[in-house]
Amino acid sequence: MPILTDRQRIELAVPAYLLYALTGAPGVFVPADPDLRARAEADIAELRGNLRTACLEPMADLTPAKRQALIRRLERIKRQVTADWHERPALGLMLMLWCFLKDLTDREVLILWEGSTMDRAMQKLMPMCAYGLQKQTADAAAQEQARALLNHLQAEGLYR
Repeated sequence: MPILTDRQRIELAVPAYLLYALTGAPGVFVPADPDLRARAEADIAELRGNLRTACLEPMADLTPAKRQALIRRLERIKRQVTADWHERPALGLMLMLWCFLKDLTDREVLILWEGSTMDRAMQKLMPMCAYGLQKQTADAAAQEQARALLNHLQAEGLYR
């Protein structure tokens, strides 16, 4: 396995970390049927576990001090990016993150290896968001917000 630079480690972790932050907000996922609440909570817990692992995996081989430094950088980036999220609808944020991730994977800036924890998280996330994402797939605002997110991260020296 090749040695990753700090920038590459952060680039691998950012999408999972942002999704992890969003999926942790109360009321982001509401089961269509109240009888499915326990199943939904289990699915969300599994999704969040995969996202947490996916954002920490790129740093697994680092010393504790170096790992903490990169986690602090990741947290700083998240704080900057998510500053206005409380004012926006969760579905719009999810769609924006989906557009952001799709752009990165389409351009092969980020590769989700089949069976990886991020791939498993995305496999779990898609059915949860299917209805809302299908209704808004052509949402130009989400695509513009995804471009703005990418521009912000590129200003930080990421995803060039």
